[in-house]
Amino acid sequence: MFKLDTLTLERISAGLIQVSQHQGRLYPYPRNLQLGYDSIVLAFMMAGKPEDAPKSLPAFYGQWCEQPLGEWGLEIDPELDGEEALLFFGEPTEIAIELAEAFGGSQPSQEQSKIATVLLQRCQAHERGAAIYTQFRRFIIEHPVLSNQELVDAKGWFGLGVGLADLLDECYEAAPSCYRFEDNFYACPYCRALTAVAHEDVIANPNCNRCPSGRRLKRKMKLPSDCLKLKRGLERFWFYPGRAEIRLYDKLVQLGLEVELYPQRDSYDLRVIFPDKEVWAIDLKDYSNPYLLVKRLGDEPIPAAPAWDVGYIVVPVERKKDRPAYLKELKSKWRWQHVRPIFDDALCDLAKKKLDGGSPTKTKRERIAVGENTQ
Repeated sequence: MFKLDTLTLERISAGLIQVSQHQGRLYPYPRNLQLGYDSIVLAFMMAGKPEDAPKSLPAFYGQWCEQPLGEWGLEIDPELDGEEALLFFGEPTEIAIELAEAFGGSQPSQEQSKIATVLLQRCQAHERGAAIYTQFRRFIIEHPVLSNQELVDAKGWFGLGVGLADLLDECYEAAPSCYRFEDNFYACPYCRALTAVAHEDVIANPNCNRCPSGRRLKRKMKLPSDCLKLKRGLERFWFYPGRAEIRLYDKLVQLGLEVELYPQRDSYDLRVIFPDKEVWAIDLKDYSNPYLLVKRLGDEPIPAAPAWDVGYIVVPVERKKDRPAYLKELKSKWRWQHVRPIFDDALCDLAKKKLDGGSPTKTKRERIAVGENTQ
């Protein structure tokens, strides 16, 4: 079997992102998608099976990209999950977005970066900039969908002396009609984001890690007819990981710890100060693929300022449901000595143990949480 290199999948994914930004219009073919398709056809030709290749680019887009990678008939990198597909009812999946990022940045990533840059610039010029930055980010995380009136109210609040009303406008868009079910919009009861619609029913949001994508939702929340949703870049980089950030923040505060959310305007996610003045720096990363996460961390996973003593890259524990060996795989590529990977629930256990004056010797669960050998 001929091996399909990951770079080709990254290129294809970048092309799929471009199609999604044009409401699914395939023509004219994005260059990355065309080149990726050509590589797929060439791979089958080199394997001596040209008859098994996708017959056309539209067929490749509409059929193959909706199928699990393991069903393409080509060998893929073992670091990728063969059960994952690049499209889910026409929308790029998490793995497609992560592959596109690895290729050199995706449109959702650029979309989020643009808004983040403007937000930082405006907050830096305001005397309450750090607090306003945190309030704006938390508002986005807690409001994946809004009615028009709710957006007007929020713009009034953020516009008054802050000047962020127009930026809030840039964060939302009208919910596409394809999300309607029986003339109504619905939200997922777990993540509160807009649900998907398929097979004449409301199904789980494909990006909600609380429930398997594609599952029919028995519980759902009806939304206003003038529903607005977060743009895809903000969903991907602020909303979904932000839910875990806020959850972790609340749990650490409940332990009685001094916790700062987005210190120095998001230098990292959480800065935790213990009674003995030890400082933990926490940056939460919500990636479906641990190997692609490692690629995105760069040379400095957590910035040195504001100063900290112990650093953690934290992954939502839900990732373990879909990929039980997630942390082991992450640890196998880990190259940073002063920052450790850990699941969010295990980090709370470590914080509680430190507060209780527990022994510095780690329990077996704690050693597993940071990927250490338990033998």
